[in-house]
Amino acid sequence: MCSIIKVIESLQNLRSLPPLSEQDIDNAEKTLGLHFADEYRSYTRKFGAISANGIELTGVVSAPRLNVVNVTISERNLNKYIPNDMYVIENTGIEGILMLQNNEGEIFSIAPNSKPEKKFNSLADYLKEG
Repeated sequence: MCSIIKVIESLQNLRSLPPLSEQDIDNAEKTLGLHFADEYRSYTRKFGAISANGIELTGVVSAPRLNVVNVTISERNLNKYIPNDMYVIENTGIEGILMLQNNEGEIFSIAPNSKPEKKFNSLADYLKEG
């Protein structure tokens, strides 16, 4: 698997928000009651949150709209089928579809009032193919 950092750095029109501290990442995990996948931790440690080529990923950042904790809690309240061991990596902006990740790094899509469906093995695969 390619390094998530290299994949992100290769994206066109890349913009990012400043990352917060390692302690903030730990606190985000505690608040959500889960562990982030290693690649998600690496990504948010380096970039905070990103947008590029039509994608806009959540992260551990001060901007509430892109903060993984705020977005995940809000979406859990709207969709009872979001598992407690997954977090929102992106709101696609298409028909309420969200992209989720579990602590193993697998990426799932979920539509309103439906169950998650596995789409990719990793965040790097999602960014390369998405």
